[in-house]
Amino acid sequence: MVSQIPPEQAVHDIPVKIVSGLAIKTVMGNLPALMQMALFPFLLSALITAVTITNFGSPFLIIILFILSFIPHSLFAVAWHRRTLLNLEKSEPTFISSWRRVHWRFLLRVIQLILISYGLLILGSLPALTLGAAIPASLPILFFALFIFIIYVAARLSFILPATAIGEKYTLSNSWKHTDRQGWRLLGTFIIVTTPYALFIIIISQAFESAFISELPSITTNASQVNFENYINDLNKHFLNNGLEIFILNLFIIALTYLPTATTITALSIAFKGCTGWVPEQSEEKIDS
Repeated sequence: MVSQIPPEQAVHDIPVKIVSGLAIKTVMGNLPALMQMALFPFLLSALITAVTITNFGSPFLIIILFILSFIPHSLFAVAWHRRTLLNLEKSEPTFISSWRRVHWRFLLRVIQLILISYGLLILGSLPALTLGAAIPASLPILFFALFIFIIYVAARLSFILPATAIGEKYTLSNSWKHTDRQGWRLLGTFIIVTTPYALFIIIISQAFESAFISELPSITTNASQVNFENYINDLNKHFLNNGLEIFILNLFIIALTYLPTATTITALSIAFKGCTGWVPEQSEEKIDS
């Protein structure tokens, strides 16, 4: 794609090993820029996390904070997409003052992909539960297959994100066309670049949780005996009693996730550029509109 005109189909296949390796190498070779660009989004995420932990008993506020949590992600993701696609040597600003219309568009695209994924989950759960009721042993397999299908669809639509970050006129339909016969390659790339980080984060989190955080309050499996109001109160007390430990654990997880996030964004940008043949009109172009 050259300057606002997307081709009808992908111009190249995605070489999974090459894209994965290049994405990891690019991120590891730009760790100072990564830390600089992730600093403000990280601090903003830390603030949102602190408010969430101290207000766990307020469902409405939790929903608002969940939506707000995508703001630091959008600040970082737009900047890192632009750095990768435009070959920028200087770090893109990620302060809240750098928020522009392009960030709103990017945020809306992220929410759109999340809503599509949740919609597929709801639609797919109904037949899965129906068939699982008849054949209970098939239920885990059905939901695993549903999960893979949802990730596959999200991967097919994901080119909308780098395109939006650099201001291209690009639609979900364009993304679906350009990832035709590339979906499994893209999915494989995401798995390769995220799995090592994910396993490391899970192991560290479990170790920290076992050492410093008390167990969550249990809930009975007998629905007739469940008192949800008492359970929510117990859960709220758990977060208050372990607030500092949970906050530290979340900060640690947020900090670590910037590595797989940056690597995934880099891989997605490289795949987008390769599949669409996209080149920048001006490598140092600023998108303020």
